[in-house]
Amino acid sequence: AKMAEPSANETLKNEKDPAMIAYLKSLGIDPDYQGPKDDSRRVVIQEFRLVFKDHDKPQVLTFASQADIDKAKKTPLVVKEGCQYRMQVTFRVQHDAVSGFQIDSTISKMGKSVKDNVMLGSYPPSNDFKPITIPREGWQEAPSGTVYRGDYKGKMKFTDDENNDHLTFEWTLKIGKDYA
Repeated sequence: AKMAEPSANETLKNEKDPAMIAYLKSLGIDPDYQGPKDDSRRVVIQEFRLVFKDHDKPQVLTFASQADIDKAKKTPLVVKEGCQYRMQVTFRVQHDAVSGFQIDSTISKMGKSVKDNVMLGSYPPSNDFKPITIPREGWQEAPSGTVYRGDYKGKMKFTDDENNDHLTFEWTLKIGKDYA
């Protein structure tokens, strides 16, 4: 039987070389981290939100339960045409580090689909949730004009280098003349 690789935290606890200890800590690895006993997930996505440059009410989807994940499909996130926006994902890594955390997304309207992949990076386990904004700098612009208004169906999948499916959900984006 193959032995399980030690977690980054176990490696840090057993490390004797001060330079290696400093390096592991610089990566954000906490030697005292303890993963939750009642939740085996490696990555927990708490919420997905659209944040706007000129509007102070973000559109938010939460993922505390299966009911929330099901609700995401039926609750359109409303975006004003031509507005500047960013996506924000709030998550935490549990138990062991995750490498190559990424989002694969597809958004489609009337048979035309656009696929995208956003690499978020590698993260050590932590008890704290952290937000990541996409794009990290600047804003994205929603399309504008009659032809772009309406409902878009989306699917988002959070994976890693080992192709683990941390969360997959369907959602609806509604581009309108105004925010609500």
